[in-house]
Amino acid sequence: MLEAELGRRARKRPTKFENQIFFTVSHMSELQPDPGFEQRLEVIRSFNRMYMQRIGLLAENIFGSSFSPAELRVLNELSVKKATTATVLARELKLDGGYLSRILCRFEKDGLITKEKSKEDARQRNILLTKKGRKVSDDILTEARRIITNIVSPLAVPEQIRLVGAMTTIDRIINQGRMTDDRVTPPPYVIRPHRMGDIGLIIHNHAVRFAEDYGFNSEFEALVAEKSAEFIRSFNPAKERCWVAEMDGHLVGSVFLVDNGQECGELRLLYVAPHARGMGIGSNLLNELVRFARHVGYKKLRMRTESVLDYAIPLFQEAGLKIVRETTHTRFGKDVVGQDWEMSL
Repeated sequence: MLEAELGRRARKRPTKFENQIFFTVSHMSELQPDPGFEQRLEVIRSFNRMYMQRIGLLAENIFGSSFSPAELRVLNELSVKKATTATVLARELKLDGGYLSRILCRFEKDGLITKEKSKEDARQRNILLTKKGRKVSDDILTEARRIITNIVSPLAVPEQIRLVGAMTTIDRIINQGRMTDDRVTPPPYVIRPHRMGDIGLIIHNHAVRFAEDYGFNSEFEALVAEKSAEFIRSFNPAKERCWVAEMDGHLVGSVFLVDNGQECGELRLLYVAPHARGMGIGSNLLNELVRFARHVGYKKLRMRTESVLDYAIPLFQEAGLKIVRETTHTRFGKDVVGQDWEMSL
């Protein structure tokens, strides 16, 4: 439905078939017409045609069945609910009541569904899949999974990750601000251990961001590079970790935990990109670090940072860290207040 939504911006009435396309772009309704709009519209239409063809929506028998796209949507919705009503189905699937009624009549005639009076409202009848209906639904799902597997499995793992990241980006941009009644939108990022290439990005992110935000000079970049190199050279996976936050295929957060000796872990180089703040990334990175530190037997956490990191102070406090010492000094080309934080585990 990407092209359907964009078509409304161009004051074109979408066809019923276009309304079955999987993606929508309602947020673009606020955009003003511009010279590139028609070109973007055509790119989206082309993507929809390619995607629908690859997954079989343009085939005569979709997923090996005789159902229309609308009928498949209804069948799929019934397969994930124990019981529902026609009213709820029409609202959630945004289907015309009369059209939905004809679909349900066919399903009932074919023995795919059964209806029973609702215990909550005697005026309503709950719709449930029969044993036959559930088998038909499972067979269609199996065929759909086979098609997607055939598309994705030839791709290398990094390409699969990029693909999923791109799909997540589409979902997040199109559905920003929208929540369904029965589904909570997952955070648009993942927290994972570092892998090859991440440390270089971490050094780059710190150097650029701290130079732009706080005016730190290359001395700070050198410090981050030294600490990062030290972590790589002496990395002990049994006691140490680097976690990164990834969103839309880009690294937007990171933190280190290193062994400081005497059952003490050191928290280093917490970073969250400005455009990714307010999503819980910093809190989740710190929570993961504290959980791991306790698990591997540290009794105390320590951290050295500068007071300019005002956005991070509430995160440190929420995690349980407290300032134990402050010292004024000139560093990184600036007069700064160094802070030592600690917490018992």
